[in-house]
Amino acid sequence: AGVRDKVPHEKVIGVLINNVRYGQDKAVLTHLDGDRQARELLGPAYDQGTPEQRAEFITFFHHIFAGVAFPKMRDSFEHLTTITYAAKVDPASGGRVDVDSVIHIQAGPKEQELKVRYWLSKGTDGKLRVVDVTLVGDKSMLTNIREDQVKPILAEGGWPKLLELMRSRAGELPALTDKPLVPKK
Repeated sequence: AGVRDKVPHEKVIGVLINNVRYGQDKAVLTHLDGDRQARELLGPAYDQGTPEQRAEFITFFHHIFAGVAFPKMRDSFEHLTTITYAAKVDPASGGRVDVDSVIHIQAGPKEQELKVRYWLSKGTDGKLRVVDVTLVGDKSMLTNIREDQVKPILAEGGWPKLLELMRSRAGELPALTDKPLVPKK
């Protein structure tokens, strides 16, 4: 089945993975729910920030996440062969869709299976976007970032310290770009 034939949750995850895989880093960010991610990462501090601080946080978070995580993900996805999906939609969840997937990676004679759960949200525009990702058996990506990095920094210096450190880290990373897509020969 082509991308057109997939159900919406499979399509958004497939496009996101292919965008990461082929270096379309700016395009990946259009498939992430930045506001929902910020709410999860900041917890109660989200409401204490100004709209400008929240927007800056989302911009820096996406830049840092793309600069650090996407290259690692690209390496894993280089040998991707197939992905299987199973979605769980709870009508009472306010548009939340949980999708379990198995990513099959073939590196030489060895096949590796990554079991991944995606949390998708439905935006005000009706489009599904990725909020969080969990490798089965581990805490979610946002939980790890919140507990290991965001909470301690907020406790130490609040919003000003958090944005100062994020600004500095984002400045150390290259600007996000979309690599030119080269047609297959």
